[in-house]
Amino acid sequence: MPGISIFAGIDSYEMESWIGVDIGTTNTKAVVFDEAGRVLAHHSVGYDMIHPEPDYSEQDPEAIWEAVKTVLEAVSGGLTDIRAVSFSAAMHSLLPVDAAGNPLGNLVIWADNRAKVEAQELRDSEAGRAIFRVCGTPLHPMTPLCKLMWWSRHQPEVIQRSYKFVGIKEFIWFRLTGEWAIDYSLASATGMFDISTFAWHAPALETAGIPEAKLSPPVSPYHRAEASGGAGLPAGTPLIIGASDGCLANLGTGAIVPGRLAITIGTSGAVRVCSPDAATDPLMRTFTYVLDEGTYIVGGGTNSGGVILQWIAEQLFPGIPTDELITRAAAIEPGADGLIFLPYLLGERAPLWDANARGGFFGLTLQHTPAHLVRAVLEGICLHTCSLVRILEERGPVNEIFASGGFARSPEWVQLLADCAGKPVRLPETVEAGAWGAVLLAMKQAGRDHLKWLEGLQITRTFEPDPVRAALYRRLGERQLKLYEVTKELETL
Repeated sequence: MPGISIFAGIDSYEMESWIGVDIGTTNTKAVVFDEAGRVLAHHSVGYDMIHPEPDYSEQDPEAIWEAVKTVLEAVSGGLTDIRAVSFSAAMHSLLPVDAAGNPLGNLVIWADNRAKVEAQELRDSEAGRAIFRVCGTPLHPMTPLCKLMWWSRHQPEVIQRSYKFVGIKEFIWFRLTGEWAIDYSLASATGMFDISTFAWHAPALETAGIPEAKLSPPVSPYHRAEASGGAGLPAGTPLIIGASDGCLANLGTGAIVPGRLAITIGTSGAVRVCSPDAATDPLMRTFTYVLDEGTYIVGGGTNSGGVILQWIAEQLFPGIPTDELITRAAAIEPGADGLIFLPYLLGERAPLWDANARGGFFGLTLQHTPAHLVRAVLEGICLHTCSLVRILEERGPVNEIFASGGFARSPEWVQLLADCAGKPVRLPETVEAGAWGAVLLAMKQAGRDHLKWLEGLQITRTFEPDPVRAALYRRLGERQLKLYEVTKELETL
């Protein structure tokens, strides 16, 4: 797909520069920063998702490699002092490759659900629960462990002929350096990595049906190599392997101090806090991923994000801008006059981990208007998101929320989140969080004070919760959970 470039000016290229590469689901971007975090240049290239069968979600790894090359060539050409290039990447992808690093198929990404049966079997077993306690990755179809179980059961010939199974960053790293390696952060999202010892977990590998040799050696997120040339980078350019996109988003937005929680709501959503220990949730509701050797990111991803609002807008209000729908919903009293919405139109990840969860309205009466429906949808999304806030509060107090994602452009929606959470919600100055987080790791590896920028972190706006509304939404959150439990029981009838 065509690339998009933003350049701050050629004069900026004469200074010391750092490049963050963020390999995402829909695009790859390269962002050039100075040491203060100012963006000097930016280039992104998109690519498509492939759905060859129901429940299958794949991508062409060669298209992503071409995107990485293109963005690096676009931003590095005028740079005279590249201190390092560091990498962020989406979690949970898996690709079989041969000994030369050539793909033996498409990249299977986090959205793939073909391993639903294997994931549920593992989640229901004591062996699965034991693996979760050590590895901290939810037992869900997205998890590489479950994907490998599916391959072992349905396509064992893929296991046999593959030299390795790697994620997208490993594939790119090998192309740039000639080295197979996976950072601790992405390894911790595979379901096969001991997050306390930073080594592959033998019982998980046995469950997956592969030997350790078929996985890349785990390395520190500060692991350094040199570019072998190509992709616009001179041979010898320092490369830092970096971490996962979710963990780096916390670092890149400043949500790494005690009491500060990060919420992102875009197409989907995520709630995350920083923790110094590797403790996992006894009820398997949340993940525990590695940022670096002394820092963990704990939280959960949810399917109930902006895609749900988009659904009701397209189905019931074609042609009406989303902003207008939110404005109409804001005129409705909190609680939508007794109308409750379960937002599980795509199943749900955290904290339910129920791929078969279903959505719906409850409490409809003749007094309800179209605006009530939209209000209920927005409240349903926020109530579910805030159920994760309550769970994370079990680990320690949450004093403030840093918000990001597309929803942050709507003051009404952010205020609703503040009221549902009962916490102040702050909007930090917009940065390319994943790419900036990757650069911060590179700065630390180089001996720089990588957290000095936090002293000047700008907050563009703060939304304070209304205590009366917060009490109402706490009760409605409990009702939403009970309603989900009742509908789940109905599925068995």
